[in-house]
Amino acid sequence: MFRMWLAVRVALIGAIFASWSAAAVAADPLTLFLLRMLRDQVISSSIEAGIGAAREQSSSASVPVIPRAEPPPAAEGQWLKGLIDESFIHLGQQQREELHASLLKILNDPKNAAARSLIISEFTGQAIAMRDAHRALSRLSEADMKAIVAEARREYERLPSEQRQQMLQVLQHGVPGMPRTLNDLMLAEFSSAPAAR
Repeated sequence: MFRMWLAVRVALIGAIFASWSAAAVAADPLTLFLLRMLRDQVISSSIEAGIGAAREQSSSASVPVIPRAEPPPAAEGQWLKGLIDESFIHLGQQQREELHASLLKILNDPKNAAARSLIISEFTGQAIAMRDAHRALSRLSEADMKAIVAEARREYERLPSEQRQQMLQVLQHGVPGMPRTLNDLMLAEFSSAPAAR
């Protein structure tokens, strides 16, 4: 059961980075990045609750021991950990550790041996894009932030009310990796948006 939740978590994180609605594809990449950060926070909170429940259930049931594949070389594992730590700063430390562990599990799975280099390559590309977006966020002027927030509001207004509420809750707590000024501007702008239809 725990393994299933872990696989679901990895799949959802991958889906966050790989998919977006057709309407949102036309939006500015930085705006999309910000909305993805918010969605990632919302989804991570939901998944963590599910993982906690699964851990409680799995601790009471006996789980057969499955032999593990050889771990990757220490240098590669450390390199991936460093890449995750510097690229996914919007995730908490525990979430980054879980992402690292999930990635290593996928890479060590004998079924993925043929695609191992492709998985590393794709993950590295996503991580570098994420890192670059974080760096771009840190260099935004106030005028840039206002322009991004205006576009983010248009995307926000397209969401169903449940997703809107979840994003507001995340913004109220603050999003790690997002400049505080930008977080506050988004919170104010999203709060003043008309109700979803």
